[in-house]
Amino acid sequence: MPRLATLLTFLYVCALACSKDKGGNNHPIPPTPPKDSSLVNEAHLDHLYIPVSFPDGTQAAGIYIYSQYPDYILTEASGEGYTCVDDVSRAALYFARCPDLLTDTTKQSKLLNLMQFVVKMQSPSGYFYNFLQTGGSINMFGPTSAANPNWWSWRALQTLTEVLPVMRQLNPAFAGVIDLSIQKLLAVIKSDFIPLPKTTTVFNGVTIPTWLPAGSGTDQGATLLLGLINYVSQNPDTAIISLIRKMSDGLMQMQKGDSSNYPYGMILSFQNNWHAYGADQPFALLSAGDFLHDVSYQNAGFRMIDDYYSWFLANEFKSLISVNEVNPVISQISGNNYEQIAYSFRPMVSASVKAFQLSDDPKYADLAGRLASWFSGNNDASSIIYDPVTGICFDAISTGNNVNRNSGAESTIEALLTFEMVEANAAVKTAYLKFKK
Repeated sequence: MPRLATLLTFLYVCALACSKDKGGNNHPIPPTPPKDSSLVNEAHLDHLYIPVSFPDGTQAAGIYIYSQYPDYILTEASGEGYTCVDDVSRAALYFARCPDLLTDTTKQSKLLNLMQFVVKMQSPSGYFYNFLQTGGSINMFGPTSAANPNWWSWRALQTLTEVLPVMRQLNPAFAGVIDLSIQKLLAVIKSDFIPLPKTTTVFNGVTIPTWLPAGSGTDQGATLLLGLINYVSQNPDTAIISLIRKMSDGLMQMQKGDSSNYPYGMILSFQNNWHAYGADQPFALLSAGDFLHDVSYQNAGFRMIDDYYSWFLANEFKSLISVNEVNPVISQISGNNYEQIAYSFRPMVSASVKAFQLSDDPKYADLAGRLASWFSGNNDASSIIYDPVTGICFDAISTGNNVNRNSGAESTIEALLTFEMVEANAAVKTAYLKFKK
């Protein structure tokens, strides 16, 4: 599925748009200290959480996409909608992973309402629409919302499959609804991706696969992989197992360089580009290798963590890199240092925590803590990005080390997902406290 290079830039801007807000006035949110000095504080997520009524009477909940500093008024995305599957799915993952979920009825209710939203956004094809507009109408045709094989459908799959086991305990009837939604989505995924041949093409001298989402989209492919692994862990399915291998092979095809050669084990995100946001490729490969008992996939994940993350931390942060390959040397042809966002650091923390869990090597716990400390001031702006006293996570560090103090859904949820992992791993938390400013 080749695409014009300009489309990558469009998608990059769209993905980062959820980190920027628009103006307005509202009453400020009072600081809410986290319980027991926890690093996890969902007060600002509660501010973004909003009841949703669908035209057929279904009651659900969404997460407002944007909120603007200093008063954090809730603001929708112009021309798109005010809440979306991409963010709601991630918020549901946060609640599903809360250690007190089974005893906290408020969190249970929020999780149920968020999942009601997700399943209502599924199209007849099986894929998901992304945005809901004011008045309750679904944005069916926007380029960031249409029901097609794209980010929000993979995000829905990951969440549906992860939430299903706990929902069977909390609400068996609704668990059945989730299960039907998963089956409908998997049917179209199988139809669209299993028949694709494992062919390659060349872009800017770089050999890339053609069988991933968007052809060579390892960023999307990683999220899809995580959902497929969740599913087949609960439901043995040889076709899905084969698809997991196929997707994993595609991610490995996009890995370039090694410990001595640029780009040091980086897994390109799409065509000849890597971007930091949503870069879950090493986490997905470690997870696939763990599930399949295949060290080749695990080694690829460790390679990026060991070599690329080391280079990444020793040099200036890059949010976007483009490369070319000439006989067979790979060189950087462009790169941006900004914007730096929560959605760039959470994936690296996820991969490092997974590496620690698989290897029991303390260097990965140390790495996870160091990466998480970006949120607490160990960053280019020497500024606290996530404040556990308020639960607010600023949207970005921008060019010139300026902090974008808006705090929308994506940054808030990605911070909470990060610090859930930190709190759940004592060695990671110890490292985080060592590195935090």
